[in-house]
Amino acid sequence: MAEDIHRVGIVGGGFGALLTHTALRYLGFEPHEILVLGDQPDPVATYRAFAWGLGQTVLRSESESHFLPADWPTFAVMDLMARRRLSSVRRSINRTFNPAVPDILAEAHAVAELTGYHKSFGRCRVGEVIRAEGPGAPHFGLYDEDGNLRARARHVLIAVGHGPLNFPPVLERARHDPALRPRIVQAYEPKRYTPGGRYVVVGSGIAGVNEWVNVLLSGAECIALRRTEAPDEQDLNVPRCLFEAYGIDAFQKLDHAARLRILSKVLKGTTPERRGWQELIAQGYANGTFREVIGEITEIGPGPEGLVVDIRLVEGGRTGPLHVTGVSAATGFDKGARALPILRRLIDRYGVPMEGPRIALDSNCGVPPLDRPDSRLAMIGIHANIVVPNGDTIAGLKYIARRFAGDVRRAERRAKRPFLERTRMHFRCVRRSVRDIRALPDTPQIS
Repeated sequence: MAEDIHRVGIVGGGFGALLTHTALRYLGFEPHEILVLGDQPDPVATYRAFAWGLGQTVLRSESESHFLPADWPTFAVMDLMARRRLSSVRRSINRTFNPAVPDILAEAHAVAELTGYHKSFGRCRVGEVIRAEGPGAPHFGLYDEDGNLRARARHVLIAVGHGPLNFPPVLERARHDPALRPRIVQAYEPKRYTPGGRYVVVGSGIAGVNEWVNVLLSGAECIALRRTEAPDEQDLNVPRCLFEAYGIDAFQKLDHAARLRILSKVLKGTTPERRGWQELIAQGYANGTFREVIGEITEIGPGPEGLVVDIRLVEGGRTGPLHVTGVSAATGFDKGARALPILRRLIDRYGVPMEGPRIALDSNCGVPPLDRPDSRLAMIGIHANIVVPNGDTIAGLKYIARRFAGDVRRAERRAKRPFLERTRMHFRCVRRSVRDIRALPDTPQIS
């Protein structure tokens, strides 16, 4: 049983945890005052696995999306420092620079090491967050999946990330068959496409288009299955105005129902313009290795090439049996709060208010009725985008992390770390990041 009460407990060990830890350290908190509880000591492990599964080489995010304690330098400027090329800054000005995945991971590792993230980390899957009752300083108990008290913390941030991978119901049922499961995968899972094979890719957002390209690059045929018309072209995952403070403030003035209606529109499948992708897909159209179908799979079973699927077309009728090698579902994650046990238990224990499948968070991302100014309970990431619409991007995570860290500092009446100390911390991270990025192979831009 943990006896000490930490100043801050962070539940989850991904990007949101690292950004919040960095913000707290920058403001003046020490590693021993912060406890990060998660499955993986490496804060980029989950993202790296998904990026590798998808074959992602650059982020959809732009130059400002980085892990440094302060805003400058942006990724384009660090690329200039590391590789001595002005084109990165020019591309950033034109909003066509996207940080490379290896570069962003190198920077995250540098920041984690230099801010003492690993000194704050404890391996534990937190199963429940319970507010302590009775006299004494207000705090929360953090319990593991077996109900054991593992830690106490005055302020808690839930940074558990996305829910489980999502499959259309017919594919979910088919995956229960051991003979079919290996041929029905999620876009974010590790996979290999067989040259000369034929694959159905379900979904039309950026992950879907990415998988179309992966199939074609492997030398296989791609059937792009969509339920709607072609995805809108959009540089970022929500309109650019919702990345700005004014846009976020305007979004927060709406009630929760109106926010969900907006999210249902802006979070639908969109894809940024990628010149190389467009050229490859055009070649596929021309040589017969790429075609699009609007409809949904209604039947799936084993076949001589691997699977046989039948697709009901939106315009009416069916395709009839299609013999394919496999199916890749680029259908994202389950965004509902109840999909995660820790959130389901929190909702049931405290009657946390809901708006549809989402927790109706306060405008500071606090969880009602448990959040208090002197003992915060807040959320970050996809489950907070009902407040911050880009909450599952690096920019949105940083926005939430910094505001949470500021609230904690004020609640603890903690003086801000002196300016020179903050500056030294920041530029140590910059120098290490630039050094580590310089040692990496260059990743081509694809926009």
